[in-house]
Amino acid sequence: MYQLRSPLNTAVSAVVLRASSGHQGTAFFIFRHMRPPYTKPHLSFADQVDLLINRGLGVTDRTKAIHHLQRIGYGRLAPYWEPFEQNGPDPRDPSRIIRTDQFRPGAEFRHAVDLYLFDKQLRLLFLDAIERIEVALRVDLAHTLGKRDPWAHLSPAFLDTRRANTPFHDGTRHQNWLDKANQSIRRSKESWVKQFFDTYSSPLPIWMAVETWDFGTLSWLLFMAHPRDRFAIASRYGLLPDTLVSWIRCLAFVRNICAHHSRLWNSPIINQPNVPKEQEAPTVVHIGTEVVRRTRVYGAAAVASCLVKEISAGTSWSRRMKAHWIDFPTMPLARASQGGFTAPWDTLEIWT
Repeated sequence: MYQLRSPLNTAVSAVVLRASSGHQGTAFFIFRHMRPPYTKPHLSFADQVDLLINRGLGVTDRTKAIHHLQRIGYGRLAPYWEPFEQNGPDPRDPSRIIRTDQFRPGAEFRHAVDLYLFDKQLRLLFLDAIERIEVALRVDLAHTLGKRDPWAHLSPAFLDTRRANTPFHDGTRHQNWLDKANQSIRRSKESWVKQFFDTYSSPLPIWMAVETWDFGTLSWLLFMAHPRDRFAIASRYGLLPDTLVSWIRCLAFVRNICAHHSRLWNSPIINQPNVPKEQEAPTVVHIGTEVVRRTRVYGAAAVASCLVKEISAGTSWSRRMKAHWIDFPTMPLARASQGGFTAPWDTLEIWT
């Protein structure tokens, strides 16, 4: 058994120190009730199936269920049977409704596997789009900022000074970003990076440095770019700067989910995309008509579709995404609308 808590099981599980401008140096301590240690035992794959059956999950093929648990894992499948679980009052606070470990009538193990496989293909589709968008953004940033200065990314003087110099952690936003950007360069295994530093005493110019950064690093540089540069880059997509920044940050969030093979199809999207103005992207304006379209994956899919079409005219990506959601697996306790794909989404121009 693995136990993450201290052997002392101290009663204090969280201490929060907060200093506000009006109460400098004031400490606020939040003490939580003592929690018991984790005592659930290790279970064999067969015992895991029995546990699920006892909780009300239908298992039509026990051998196949054991095989899926062996190859995918209980913990990775668990988020996919969450929609099948019942809600009930919290034993510690009956006024609160929580998800219980009992399943609703009609819940089946095979449906969780169907959702897992659907989600796996969904992540691959997103990665296909995000790769194109990320590569295009590298070129946009390198070409636009590099025109201002070959090392424009190193100094707030060449960026949006207000955004770059905003306090962030123990320094500024730009200092924090630059630490991560330089770390990516140091970790790079590309032979041309080593060759550059063996040849020159200068830092990598931006048109080389961008090739070592991940999508998140690129998204924050776009956010901090000089206002004129942000406008120039956004104009290539027919968007206003803040719209493009929000879309890129949204897709960077989705990319992280995909990279970690996590559940995507109905997950909350933390970095939600801005609703564009009619003159920017008329085919995407509809994501603002229903909250679920922006707070779930539909909004991210719509903005990805719009951007990919700008990058690759004639792309089939939008039609492939549409076909994938039309083929959402049939089951009683999960539906495409939980991912924000609410009717009549499949009739809209963005998916043609």
